Amino acid sequence: MTVIRQTASIALALLVLTTATSCTGAEQDELPVRVAQVPAEVRGLGPAVLAVPVTDDVTGLLALERFGDDLAGLTPARRHAQVALGGDPRFPTVARGLGEDRRDAVLVDGSLRDVTLPDFGYADRAFSVDAALSITASRCLTVTGDGRIGLPAVEAFCKIADRGGVIWEDRQGGRYGGIDLSSGAASPAVELPSYPIAATPDGRYLAALTRQDPRQLVIADTRTGQSRPTVTVSGAEFPGAFTSDGFALLRQTVPGTRRISLVTPKGEVRDLLSPVGEVAFAPDGRRAIVVDTRSGKGRLSVLDLTSGAVTPVVGDGTEQSGEQPARPAELPPVTGTVTATVSGDHALVVELEARPDTGQRVSRPSRAWSVRLSTATAILHPNTPEASEVTVWRHELPPTGTAALSALWFEPGKQTLTLSPDGTVTSAPPGTFPRETLGDGAVLHTLLAESGRERVDRLLVTDSSGGRVEVPTGAGPDQRVANVILTPDQEHLLISLRSLESRTEPGDLDVVVIARRDGTGEPVVVYRGAWLVSLGTVPTSTS
Repeated sequence: MTVIRQTASIALALLVLTTATSCTGAEQDELPVRVAQVPAEVRGLGPAVLAVPVTDDVTGLLALERFGDDLAGLTPARRHAQVALGGDPRFPTVARGLGEDRRDAVLVDGSLRDVTLPDFGYADRAFSVDAALSITASRCLTVTGDGRIGLPAVEAFCKIADRGGVIWEDRQGGRYGGIDLSSGAASPAVELPSYPIAATPDGRYLAALTRQDPRQLVIADTRTGQSRPTVTVSGAEFPGAFTSDGFALLRQTVPGTRRISLVTPKGEVRDLLSPVGEVAFAPDGRRAIVVDTRSGKGRLSVLDLTSGAVTPVVGDGTEQSGEQPARPAELPPVTGTVTATVSGDHALVVELEARPDTGQRVSRPSRAWSVRLSTATAILHPNTPEASEVTVWRHELPPTGTAALSALWFEPGKQTLTLSPDGTVTSAPPGTFPRETLGDGAVLHTLLAESGRERVDRLLVTDSSGGRVEVPTGAGPDQRVANVILTPDQEHLLISLRSLESRTEPGDLDVVVIARRDGTGEPVVVYRGAWLVSLGTVPTSTS
């Protein structure tokens, strides 16, 4: 199975939409400014915190009772601060007080709370683990939704592990620990032969590989400091995930025989399934979607990683022929090439029709299912494209839990099928890259120009009904799309545009825009000369 990872940066070049980017010298002197009111039909936006220019090279913070409030006459809540940018503004982050205003703050749900940060380190960038936890890139400050701050060590660096969990590295001692994803607390650091590939959600157990061939899986208990080599693995790229009882992985014991084994922290090994074909583990480590080949036929099944129970997947009857709707039954055996990916409690499975191996990449018909793992039930996804190869696509930042968007990439046509944690499957045409799930069955995509460069003037939104809508952002060639939020009314996108130039304070190219989700109308610039750094929401009526 091949994995395609999105590159971290793509050059930007496109048409300037003056509604968002034009700014006179007089306007520059008046920054920040509210350019327009929030349209009346936009509902559910609550309090907000904006980072704004105070003087040259100095950024302050404005606290708003509600996003969209006028800025005239407002006094900054902080006159000089450094904010950890990069995460979703609905998730927590921190601001370090600088200059004469040394008050630090936690920013949560559009509010600003006093806090004292450790004396060392910067608050320049952050990544969001989930709605209740963010972590700064520098010094690894952990920030929770209730305002707790953690610091593993003076010289710490945090990273999302390839197979789940968050790792922190003590750069002074070359040791590693884990981060508890519920509390933000750091485990003690332990020595390991290489950088860990996974951590448990509570941060206690880490998995790594030995460096010498044959490579072995090492499981470390950060509470006791003990670690031990266990089973031999085939290379560094193999599916695996921590479960409630240990680390489950796909391995090959003899040539041509693949098996799924569970390795406990004590080094005990229990084989769960063998032989087996394609495997994709759920991020929470409870189940895996597998092709069970024990009978000599490939049966799409769900493997319980705790009990070892194998449950054949049952279809909804749409894959069977006949005038009357068929009763749910096991899916027919798979005979072609299978590729699968998991998000939340759902798997997306694609089978390419079997063809004689001619040594050439020939496009073949495909069929796809969305599988609910907890019930082992499948829904056939219609009208999947022909392909010579299907590969798994992932963001550069691997998932930490169940909230990540996943996708399958079809070659050579470059179409994609996306899978959201709620089981929503959407399709996107060539010239797009999945970006994130917006919720409410919607998925956001980046559009690519014919040159292959990223477009910033428009975004693509797809949904499970097959709908595809291009939404104008108002961005010009000297701007980038920093983040996009689906408003609580489900009908609008709140888009933050930032300057391509690295700045210590917001400028005239830093704007916050509201656009209609259905792509109609022009985007409305609400604020110019501001960064949206924290946002709260309020309940909306569905009537």
